[in-house]
Amino acid sequence: MTLDEFEGVLKQLTPGQGAHLAYDAYRELFPPGEPDEAARARAYGFARSHSCQIENHRSERVVVFYKPNVESDIPF
Repeated sequence: MTLDEFEGVLKQLTPGQGAHLAYDAYRELFPPGEPDEAARARAYGFARSHSCQIENHRSERVVVFYKPNVESDIPF
């Protein structure tokens, strides 16, 4: 998957939906992958630019990009 293709996936998400990336796919899109801080910064920037947030599920080796549910995911 390319970054352009993943961008298309994120654009189709509705609030409350997410897109899962296995660590291998995440590494291809944001080298050198997890746990590199520069890769995380690029991923977070990419997520923000598409109105998404990120959760890193280390035990499952998956990074989830999700569009927050506006009514319940607003941090105070």
